[in-house]
Amino acid sequence: MLYNRDLSWLGFNQLVLNQADKISIPTFERMRFLAIFSSNLDEFFRVRYPAIVAFSKLDKKTIRKEMLINENELADKIQLTIKKQLQQFGKILNGSIIPELKKHN
Repeated sequence: MLYNRDLSWLGFNQLVLNQADKISIPTFERMRFLAIFSSNLDEFFRVRYPAIVAFSKLDKKTIRKEMLINENELADKIQLTIKKQLQQFGKILNGSIIPELKKHN
């Protein structure tokens, strides 16, 4: 089965975010993983998302030939994935990283 490269990109970014969630990793390194995640997401919106929008404007016949998933399903999956990731990002930052930094001044 082929996997959409945009969803794959977000899947990789999830792996980066998961590293930031590991309490066995030093706090400073966890902050770096959050920064990498954020940078990757920024690049996704600068590079990939405009292509998704442009692709969705192609005629339906062309889209069916090129995509295994329709543009509405893809956009919904991307938005849902990013929403979950950003919720996890906030939980890690506010619930773990910031309290740890405060604890050590």
